[in-house]
Amino acid sequence: MSVLYILTTSPIPYGVLIVGRIGHRDKRLPPGPPTLPVVGNIHQVARKGLHRQMKKWGDEYGGIFSLKLANATMVVLNDRVAIQELTETRGALYSDRPLDEVVSIAGQHNFAFWDAHALWRSERKVAAAALSASQLDGELGLVQEAEVAMFIQDLLTTPDQFFFHIKRTVASIANILVWGFRAPSYEDWWGHTVQDVSYLLFKFLEPGSYPPRRPASILEISSGSIEPLESPRVSDRRRKGDKRSSLADRLPDGTQPMDVPLDTEMENCFLGILVEGGAETTASSLETAFLFLAVHPEVQAKARREIDRVCGPDKMPSWSDFPKLPYINCIIKESLRIRPIEDDWYRGMLIPKDSIIIIPTWALHRDENVYPDPETYNPDRFLQHPGLAADYAGKGDPMKRDDETHHYGYGGGRRVCPGIHVGERSLWRMIATALWAFEIGPKTDPLTGEVKRLDTSAYVETLNHHPEPYEVDLKLRSDGHGKTIRREAARAAEFLRRFAE
Repeated sequence: MSVLYILTTSPIPYGVLIVGRIGHRDKRLPPGPPTLPVVGNIHQVARKGLHRQMKKWGDEYGGIFSLKLANATMVVLNDRVAIQELTETRGALYSDRPLDEVVSIAGQHNFAFWDAHALWRSERKVAAAALSASQLDGELGLVQEAEVAMFIQDLLTTPDQFFFHIKRTVASIANILVWGFRAPSYEDWWGHTVQDVSYLLFKFLEPGSYPPRRPASILEISSGSIEPLESPRVSDRRRKGDKRSSLADRLPDGTQPMDVPLDTEMENCFLGILVEGGAETTASSLETAFLFLAVHPEVQAKARREIDRVCGPDKMPSWSDFPKLPYINCIIKESLRIRPIEDDWYRGMLIPKDSIIIIPTWALHRDENVYPDPETYNPDRFLQHPGLAADYAGKGDPMKRDDETHHYGYGGGRRVCPGIHVGERSLWRMIATALWAFEIGPKTDPLTGEVKRLDTSAYVETLNHHPEPYEVDLKLRSDGHGKTIRREAARAAEFLRRFAE
């Protein structure tokens, strides 16, 4: 037997050849950074700074590029036309989610991580209906305004707890909408638990952050630790005849129908995910907005001139003032543009089948052709775009997505955030009312008298990017504003008593 025959018929060279192809980029794929055998580009997917690396690769390889993660393929859409074509026009093909070990444990009941099957469509349909603009025009809108009044009073009485007041407020709004219970304080169970669980989930889902060994018990915190505690509280309340307008009440009463019926466990998980999905991301967006406002007094001054023409010291801003206060909307859009909370992921079926599709929001928001001087915080860039995000997110022409400049802060395609209306209205109400009430600035060191510098680049890089804890100085604008705050907070407290545990 010749040596040549042995080599060509032995399984060993064939195995070496197969292994050698792992991590290799097929010539038909979009371009991308050079790969290494077996690992592909895994070594370049950093745990920190990935959003900046995506921008760098996009500049180098174009609007569509690819990464090889061993056998897996990631295609990055750093191009608005491609995003429109693949996630919206061909949305049926690109609306699934990538599956990995962490998601299979931590997100097994989370419809945000499911493929686009019938149950996913059913739950998204209910979420969109329950969190719709029409729902927020009724009692749910009154809930938001009441909680914002309590938020402003909290800032007035304990300004040093600024971060916790933000987290409490958004958690309380979400829990009232979903479970019918409010969080009177951050220390209250309803105030902090959802934030704790969301933080763990986002931390473990960050690309490149998975430790080689991690106990399943840690991940399972994100899978089901909240819902078994929330549901009995609702059941106990309902047994006593206390039925409220929450989704947890409407589902069993049949006033909120579902196309695919849910058993008790799935229903509880669905409700818990709605709270988890909205509270942490809204809090992160608010933390970013207040951080940039604190270092841009000129932006605050412009917003206050507008607010003072409409409200005055004896009237807090309300949602009915939205058309008269367009600059607040500009502030929200610019805050979501300059520090988007997360990138968006899709699993495709054509380029190639089962590849991961990622929308690099941070990089898209720094396209100099769309956003001149993108590193500058400048709400004025949105002055000609007065609509809400939901008005633009579904535009058929990607270059008319807010007249070319709309952000991707709420995602895109069939995976656009179903809580877009709740999130945007909470942001608007909290920012408008805080600017009405306070001058926001950096703290002054009491010993040296020096102004403490606020670092707008200091962010915690989990999947949900949010600022590192910071302090701000909140100066009440007048005694008249203080009197109005206390009056409105007293009214709000009376209204919110119906949602006490």
